[in-house]
Order: sequence, then C-alpha cells, then structure tokens
Amino acid sequence: MTHTKLDRRSVLQLAGGAALAGTAGTFGMPGTAQAQDRRLVAVMPGPFLPDGARAILERMINGRVENLPYVSPTDTAAKLMAPGGTSRYDMMFSTTGFIQAPVLRERAGQELARPLDLSKIPNAARISPLFQSEITKRGNNTYMLPVVWGYDSVVYNKDFIPEGDPLTQSWGVLFDDKYAGKVAIRDDPYQSIALTALHLGIRSPETMSQADLNRVTQFLISKKRNFRTIWGSFAEAVNLISSREVYAVFGWIPMRAALQRQGMNVTNNWPREGLLVFTHSAFIPKDSRNVDLAHAAINAALSTEFGKQLGQETQYPVCNGEVAATFSEADQARLGYDVEKRGIPLHRYTFPAAMDRWIEAWGRFKAA
Repeated sequence: MTHTKLDRRSVLQLAGGAALAGTAGTFGMPGTAQAQDRRLVAVMPGPFLPDGARAILERMINGRVENLPYVSPTDTAAKLMAPGGTSRYDMMFSTTGFIQAPVLRERAGQELARPLDLSKIPNAARISPLFQSEITKRGNNTYMLPVVWGYDSVVYNKDFIPEGDPLTQSWGVLFDDKYAGKVAIRDDPYQSIALTALHLGIRSPETMSQADLNRVTQFLISKKRNFRTIWGSFAEAVNLISSREVYAVFGWIPMRAALQRQGMNVTNNWPREGLLVFTHSAFIPKDSRNVDLAHAAINAALSTEFGKQLGQETQYPVCNGEVAATFSEADQARLGYDVEKRGIPLHRYTFPAAMDRWIEAWGRFKAA
C-alpha cells in the first residue's frame, strides 16, 4: 500500500477556517488518567454515534464516549499533529485515504498512532474481504482498522427530477443547464474538484496534471451560474432540499436518510463516471491515556450488533462483512451493499498529490 506524503502545513492550510469553525463547544484537555478511566475522549463523525448505536457501544465498553466535534479529515489530521495532539484524544476515526499519511508519517518509528493489539479486537476478523486492503499496516504492526464505509453522490428530489432522466445517473445533473439554479455543490476543494474531474473523464483526479486541473477549474467557473449556492454544512444542505430551494445537491448518505425521515421523495444517484467511496478507519493516538478502553471501543464498533443499528439509524454501511446479511435484499440495495454489482467505477478517496494547487484552484472558482 502506498501513502501520500502529507506535511503539517498542507493539512493546516486545508483545514483552515473549517477547523476554527468547528471548535465551538469542544472540551478542554482531559484530566488525570484516573478521572478518565471510563471516559473515552474521541474524535469521530457525529453520524457514526446516533443514539441507538451509542447506547450499544457504551454498554459494550462499560464506559462513556465523549465525542468532540468532527469537522473534516484534514481537521482531524491537524488536531493529531498539533502540539499535544497525540495525548489529547484516546481514539480517532477519519477517512482512511486522507489520514494514513499524517498517522504513519514518512518512516517507521515516527508514527503518531500506536500499534493496535489485535488480540483485544477480535471483531477485526469480521472485516469484509472488500476492505482488507484498507487495513493500514507498516511492517508487522497494524495501525488503523476500517470500520464504516460509504459513498458520496447526488441526493435529489424525485418530485422534480424524474428518476428516469439519464442525467440522474451522472455527475452531470449538477452541471447541466436543464436544472440551472436548482442545484448546489459543497464548499470543499477536494470533493467538488474530484467529482468535476470524474465528470470530465479524468479517471485519477488526485494525480491529474496542472493542465487538467486548469480545465476542471475553468469548467467549474463556466457552470457557476447554475449553482443556486455552495453549501457549507450538513443542516444547510438538508434544508436546501427540504425547502425545495434546490432539487439536487452533492450529498452524503445521512442527508438522504434525514430527508426520507421527513417524508421527502428523495434518493441518491449512482454516477456512471465513478462513485466516490470511502472508508473511515479507527486508530489510537500514540499517547492515548485510555488504551484498553479505546481497543474495546474499536472492537465494539466492529461488532455486528453495532453495525446493524448504525445502518438502521443512519443508512451508513459498515466494514463488518456479516452485517449486510442482517438486511433484506431490498434494504441492501438501498443502503448500497450491492455497490459492486452496479457496474460503475468505484473511486476511492485519496489525498491529492498537489493539494495546495487544488486549494488555489477552488479559490479562483469562488472568486470568479
């Protein structure tokens, strides 16, 4: 497995304002190890701990998870790489392809995570063969285990965009003049540039040339008038659809779930140019003060009971290969467990070789 070189400056540049925006309500430094004994200080996406799944995990570990605000993979890397970051948190979850480089760093012995004791994580044996390549190792040590997987696509309202419209099975639904003024993309240089590049036929956006990046940027600028807005938060994206201000957004699985719970006639598309897929892996910062509890929490997160509950509450699929069988065939299709059978390319998130140029390109698009 190869890992993209990623320095702290690149991480902090991308995290930037997002990291600052996400600090409201964070907790301070943990107290003594004794006071922390049954309290696990974690950084993981909130949707991975809905009420029912949280109850299962906390029961299994006989402890409490104090989950600090999660902003983005780059913000997680910035937290980990900041002075004291390896002792401030007991456990972290983040996007595998992004977080590997800052966790492993350049050479053996520099890792910012501790090797996992797999004897304390027996449920690691349940990880599906599809995600074995996502297990992060160096030498004989395992540093990260994939727990949750998912995909990002277009979430759209079928009342206004017919499911049979060929555009729905393409990223093109976000760009075509047919729905101008009724679509929205995310204010994120990585995801928005990556999906645009896929739409333009660039098969490996993360390694594209400067000429291709310029082509993507110019295309985005030419389509800017088609976007009703550029959303910045989960709630904003959901509200854009539920208020019918837009008919389609670049969106996430739990957005679809939230809108369907509101009774909205929404679904997601399966872009023929390539579906953006990811895993979120768990790891333990090297100076964690609750190592045993963190191991127990990772094991619980990989359990079939937790995975099934998470799918029921958020529609997120998990890397435990046994969980899919707990759902009906119809639900497996709805949740995306059948994604390999759909015949579309799966494009895994990896950190771009020239992220600084992507950030500059996104700035030019927004300023245009």
